[in-house]
Amino acid sequence: MVFTTARDEPDDTDPRRGHKLEIKMYESRYNSVGTRITLRTGTKRAAVPSADPEQHPESALLVTRFYDKDKELEYTQMEVKSPHIRAALRAVIKEYPGLTFDTGSILIRDEPRCIFHYREQLRDYGMSLEDQTAVQHIVYFLNYMYTSLSREISSYYTFMESTAAPGIEHDFLWMAFKPGSLLFTTSQGIKRILRLASMRKSRYGSWLLTTDKLAYNGEDLGRITVTITIPWYDGYKPLQELKAYPLQYHPEESKIYQDLIERGHKYVSFRDVSHRFYSGVAESLSPYRTTNIEGEEDYPVLPIKVNGRIIVDVKKFGLVRPTYQEYIAPTDIVKIGADGIPLINDEEWCLFDSRVPGFSLSAKRWCFFEIDRMTEFEYNTRAFESLALPHEQKAMLSSMVRAHTSELHFDDLVKGKGKGLIFLLHGEPGVGKTLTAESLSDYTGRPLYSISCGDLGTTAMECEKALVEILDLATGWNAVLLIDEADVFLEQRSLHDLVRNGVVAVFLRLLEYFEGIMFLTTNRIMNFDTAFKSRIHLAIKYPGLSEPSQRQLWTTFITNDFQRDEPDWLSHELLEDLGTRKLNGRQIKNVVHTAMALAVAANRELEPQDIHTSLKAMEDFEKDFDEAMQESLDTEVTNDARGHKSYRFPVTSHGQKRRRID
Repeated sequence: MVFTTARDEPDDTDPRRGHKLEIKMYESRYNSVGTRITLRTGTKRAAVPSADPEQHPESALLVTRFYDKDKELEYTQMEVKSPHIRAALRAVIKEYPGLTFDTGSILIRDEPRCIFHYREQLRDYGMSLEDQTAVQHIVYFLNYMYTSLSREISSYYTFMESTAAPGIEHDFLWMAFKPGSLLFTTSQGIKRILRLASMRKSRYGSWLLTTDKLAYNGEDLGRITVTITIPWYDGYKPLQELKAYPLQYHPEESKIYQDLIERGHKYVSFRDVSHRFYSGVAESLSPYRTTNIEGEEDYPVLPIKVNGRIIVDVKKFGLVRPTYQEYIAPTDIVKIGADGIPLINDEEWCLFDSRVPGFSLSAKRWCFFEIDRMTEFEYNTRAFESLALPHEQKAMLSSMVRAHTSELHFDDLVKGKGKGLIFLLHGEPGVGKTLTAESLSDYTGRPLYSISCGDLGTTAMECEKALVEILDLATGWNAVLLIDEADVFLEQRSLHDLVRNGVVAVFLRLLEYFEGIMFLTTNRIMNFDTAFKSRIHLAIKYPGLSEPSQRQLWTTFITNDFQRDEPDWLSHELLEDLGTRKLNGRQIKNVVHTAMALAVAANRELEPQDIHTSLKAMEDFEKDFDEAMQESLDTEVTNDARGHKSYRFPVTSHGQKRRRID
């Protein structure tokens, strides 16, 4: 249904205009030469090429049926001339899609939906009037609606108000969806409320609901359009089985309304950068544009499971992924008060989006995260204290980071250079290099952004593009940046590997202007590029774990998985035995996690036998691995002996070079 004003301004000074309580019916058709003519209903010929409905200005209502060239009904239009009915519509209906009645007659196209939706209010308005002529006009107007929609209204009262599960036929669905009403919908189990703006039929027969939500796009906070499709269905269908339906028909209407108002206040707090823990399904961004069945283009999102820390940053999201930034028209922008609170009414708080854009630190992807699946978390400050590092090194690490946090550092001679803090951690695998960066980030209350060289691409151009974005994000989030296994950057450059030389040159240049905290880890520094030496503020070597360090790690991991104090069975004798196994930290953690899984499967607490079972499985694998490596070595020695070639000694699973001497 569309509402417009008449083409020509009617003469409202005519005292006869619209005062006669009658309806004049017209038909607009094409004649044999293709000219559209207007006829009075019931006549076969027009006295003039186009009969003018204004010949009857006294009629309260004029209805014209428009037919196409195939003589099929195209649409129906009702012109409201009665000043009493027009006054009632102005007083009762504050806003309706396409409705204008500031000047001229009101034109109502197709079904008189607005009359049906406001039938009770129009009736009450009419009954409150003392002018009996005005009352008669309004009653006449309502009776016209009931007559023209008799079949639809009969179905509405049968299925909507006479059943325990309100529902209606697809064609009459508009009757249950009043513009301006609140709609309930869900997405991946998350409750949402939207406000209906309008609805129309698509060319495929589906209902397209145009709804509004409130959201922040990184620049403005305002109303954003959301389109919901309700496909065609046959016969009666309960409203609660639809993708969206009026909130008033939900059995928990009041609770949902209050819960989403509370969530709306949380949403507003996420306009600033926030560090949260997320558990559940998120929507990851797709780089590819698609077209839906209605011909509308969109960038789809893909479901992804996230269980870890995230950064909520709406403003940065709009800058690095602008194609996903939602547009807010200037007229839809919501004003913000001096206290930072949006100037909206109480009802609108439930309309805020259920999700916010952010970055998954574990998946390293931009996603939309549901607010209901976010929780705050406490930084684990004890992890740094339990690090198996000499006290002097730990004190130096924490002091340098705290000084950097307090901005007690100096610029280079060139403005903006030399503000970063770069640590190099080197040593055997599984001795605590990565754990150092993780625990220090928690100790200082900063998020940890961890990447590997594989995240940066293979060419200098790809590397520069990725590094510029990563370094900018880490600085903006005040995060600790960890580049794990950074050997490709740290090894000595070669005259024969121009591609890697370009990557290293880019990294060195960007490192000069990095203002945050960065940890680089490597298992070897034998071929360390001298250009990095002057850029490293502190280098720490991690030797193989001593027996006391191993015992400390066994205690830490068992206690953490046990989720309470040390278990009674964790005796000094058991720790002495475990400390002699010559394992690294990662292996110890894996053994304890496997043992815990055995205990959970048996529906009991962790026991020493679980540790021994898991340990034996790992040691059996280590034995098989070493035997396979020795077998490969023997084959290589035989082949090299025949060709008189030299060979490199393979590395065992413990990180030591193994030499066979016969």
